[in-house]
Amino acid sequence: MYLVANFATHFKAAVVVSAAASSVILATNLADMSDILLLFILGALAGLLPDLDADKSRSLSSLFSIFALCAAIGLPLAIEFHSLTTIWLSGLGVYLLIMYGLKPVFESYTIHRGASHSLLSVIMFTLIAVNISLYLDKALSFALLCGVMVTLGMLTHLILDECYAVDINNNELKASFGSALKPVAISAPLASTFQLGVVLLSGYFLLPHYENIPEVIQHWQNRLANLPLLPDMNTLKQFSPMSSAVQ
Repeated sequence: MYLVANFATHFKAAVVVSAAASSVILATNLADMSDILLLFILGALAGLLPDLDADKSRSLSSLFSIFALCAAIGLPLAIEFHSLTTIWLSGLGVYLLIMYGLKPVFESYTIHRGASHSLLSVIMFTLIAVNISLYLDKALSFALLCGVMVTLGMLTHLILDECYAVDINNNELKASFGSALKPVAISAPLASTFQLGVVLLSGYFLLPHYENIPEVIQHWQNRLANLPLLPDMNTLKQFSPMSSAVQ
């Protein structure tokens, strides 16, 4: 009997990985607490992104619900409305359009373990996250951190899928082995071509920032190099019974 990584398993794994990455960001002071919280949530949700092609799945419903709510809330912030009723109706309209208009269309044109289960998909969503952050006037360092969290979350999902496709006891592989962690979904040429187009377009939008990206990465490396892995023993001695007795 083969085990399958379900919604809960993927979400828990993404939360653990996202929490670990967030702790490193916190320890290196690369972002403040509010931004770290956003990064943690982004990484956890990114762990569900590959299952966007799983029709009727909890991942698909959850992600579309979150996206619809964010769009409904963000619309009045982007467009000025002059009445409370207009704000409510516009938000409700956007939510219904996404959930009952866009979501069914998306379901009908996707297949499970298709284009969203690929490294090209990871690159696409990573670049989208970076560009959206920059569009919202976030610093380049934070935008790149958003990209890192999306990458970690999605790779966690894909690697977990491949791990669950291996039966160690019987030395067998499921038919789905290799369908998650693949470079490009050859079986979905139209979707893969679309992904490649988004990647190229996103890369074009990042052109003004290319010369500053190495500086940000070097700054991260310096912070990580100076991050102690073990606690300061002198600090711990202050809380030991022996030191308390001496005092």
